[in-house]
Amino acid sequence: MISDKISSRGLRRRSLAGVTAVAAAAVVALSACSGGGSGDSGPVSGQTLTYWATLQGTGADQTQKTLTAEFKKFTQQTGVKVKLEVIPWTTLQTRILNAVTSNNGADVMEIGNTWAPSLAASGGFLEFTPKVLDQIGGQSKFVQTSFAENGLPNKTPMSVPVYATSYSLAYNKADFAAAGIAKPPATWDELITDGRKLTTAGRYGIALDGSNATDASHWAFILGEQSGSPLYNSSGKPDFANQKLADALTTYVGLFGRNGIANPANAQNGAQPLSDFAKNKAAMTIGQGVATSLTQLGMDASQFGIAQVPVFSPLPAGGKPIQSHVAGINLVVRQSTEHQKAALELVKFMTSQPEQVAINHIYGTLPVITSAYDDPQFQDDTTKVYREILENHSAPMPLYPSESQMETLLGGAVTSLIAKTASTGTAPSTSAIVSALTDAQKQLIASTGGQ
Repeated sequence: MISDKISSRGLRRRSLAGVTAVAAAAVVALSACSGGGSGDSGPVSGQTLTYWATLQGTGADQTQKTLTAEFKKFTQQTGVKVKLEVIPWTTLQTRILNAVTSNNGADVMEIGNTWAPSLAASGGFLEFTPKVLDQIGGQSKFVQTSFAENGLPNKTPMSVPVYATSYSLAYNKADFAAAGIAKPPATWDELITDGRKLTTAGRYGIALDGSNATDASHWAFILGEQSGSPLYNSSGKPDFANQKLADALTTYVGLFGRNGIANPANAQNGAQPLSDFAKNKAAMTIGQGVATSLTQLGMDASQFGIAQVPVFSPLPAGGKPIQSHVAGINLVVRQSTEHQKAALELVKFMTSQPEQVAINHIYGTLPVITSAYDDPQFQDDTTKVYREILENHSAPMPLYPSESQMETLLGGAVTSLIAKTASTGTAPSTSAIVSALTDAQKQLIASTGGQ
């Protein structure tokens, strides 16, 4: 999913606990329901679709304004009206799951893409078979990294991407020049070395949100991939309670310690890393789609640079140069909709080149179809960095139904370690990290069976 936007653009700032359990309940409920979508083959003109949108751009007002204008075009083209509702993240997952269990709700919905495995387990959404994909322009039009986060592994996709983003590093050009640092850090060792040079009275080397469990789960995933320690094993079982991941996490957790380079206050609820960076309280920050947010916070684009996320060097055995999870928003079609053909027309419209260019440019997100990158609006250096990370240095979060609960439990364990480090000034030992990871893994397996 997308994160680190201003205010309501913080799409990751919500609890994902309970998605797996409710999705399982939805499977039972759906088994008692009749059939699925009508697969209507008649004309779509005159029909009305309901569309649930996530908060994007600068918030609800911009999302409402943007999509209302685009849906007006869709109605002119197809004769299909769209009833739009923009739903806060705090209630979105409940609304979606209630729609599944009740066979009622929006015809087309935006979801955080890491929800896809859990929601796929409910069976409440249309499968994008090759025949269905052909109706929206085919799988080949999509950026394949973004398309990969679409549901359960080795199963027919139940969602397709619509907006994308990736983690990246932002750095203050003036601060780097004053410290004699010629280029942004490419490795974690370089980041720590540079961060110490940049940490002065009133300014830290880096600003991070150490209080956000979802962000913390992302870092566990990213560092796990870099260190050759995936969060799930080849059988699809949680496998993050180990020394290898603990060693990797020591790097991140230690940034908040006495000899670290992050403000210990960033470990507290309400941390605002992008605001701290914009106010020059930190010389670096890492987040998703940071450039747009920083300009909205008053920075000129010439004041900061955007670079790739550091990696371990050399990479440990089995390690991969992963710098981000595949972040973004997907579209799903409710299986029981009576307007399946019209709904697919809307999905085709939203993933068409004109709409991908227009909407993602307004939101500051990335297109999910390759042809959109030919537009001049996506030729700038910042977008090129984002695209490089998304297409070549990103991987999907684990594609298993328990992924959502994993984010909550593993992320909570990491934020607790960060909070303790920030309060005591001393980073935990790797054995203490292993212990925390073990507790989280046991809770995950107990609550979900690890599936």
